[in-house]
Amino acid sequence: MAPQTFKEYRKLYDQRIAEIEKFGSSYVKIGFQEGSVTKSQVKGNRRKEAGKSMPQIAAENEFGTKTIPQRSFMRTSFDENRQRINNAIESEYEKIITGQSTTRKSLNLLGLFGVDLIQEKIRAIHYPPNSPNTIAMKGSSKPLIDFDQMVQSVRHKVVMK
Repeated sequence: MAPQTFKEYRKLYDQRIAEIEKFGSSYVKIGFQEGSVTKSQVKGNRRKEAGKSMPQIAAENEFGTKTIPQRSFMRTSFDENRQRINNAIESEYEKIITGQSTTRKSLNLLGLFGVDLIQEKIRAIHYPPNSPNTIAMKGSSKPLIDFDQMVQSVRHKVVMK
């Protein structure tokens, strides 16, 4: 129902301003959340150990180590989609201004969008290829995907201020 009096308009205005301020100070964390660990899993005659830190595994693959080549899937997923991300943020901001959304709902949608971007990038990476030893061990040349736990562990968390 549309506001009828100045008092009703002022209340609606104050609510929208508060929501805009909340949107400006709140944020969403996208990636591998603290505390997420691998689950025990069996694939053929191989077993995935339980309890390894997913953020650590992701960081080792994102930045590389002495034995793992760098395969950036987080930074590049955001760098390559900067305009799409900015458009999504602007769209959600517009929805908040017009009262079609709330900060929590908009940040949740932006978080899901970011998760999708990272998961798509993980699935798309083919370079650098796995080493011959890794290919022989896992029976696949696809980097970053073995038991699929890393793709499934990408999450988002809305932080309201």
